[in-house]
Amino acid sequence: MAFAGDWDQGCALVERALRLNPHHPGWFWFPLAYNAYRKGDYRGALNAALKINLPGLFATPMVLAAAYGQLGELDAARKAVRELLALLPNAAAIARPGLSLWLDPELVEHYMDGLRKAGLETR
Repeated sequence: MAFAGDWDQGCALVERALRLNPHHPGWFWFPLAYNAYRKGDYRGALNAALKINLPGLFATPMVLAAAYGQLGELDAARKAVRELLALLPNAAAIARPGLSLWLDPELVEHYMDGLRKAGLETR
């Protein structure tokens, strides 16, 4: 629901699921991270993304890089970009089309801005 555009209802359901199952999968945090980022709450996005705990999944360092980039925390942003590129070497080329599968165009560009600020050479 969140990624379809109903962020309030979708995130409320995720928050309820987190309360109901303390052993939830890490990907439950993605909608909350994206929603916080969407609202310009980059610290909140970062806090949610740091809870994802899915090593080896490229989407985690992508969210971290964008949030750190927007916060101006460039050392952490560049570290996240390096991790992203280690997991997905063509991330710069596919970030926009990949994000476009899940997010509205305005939010995609917002994320691309964060990734650029993090040091990812986007296209």
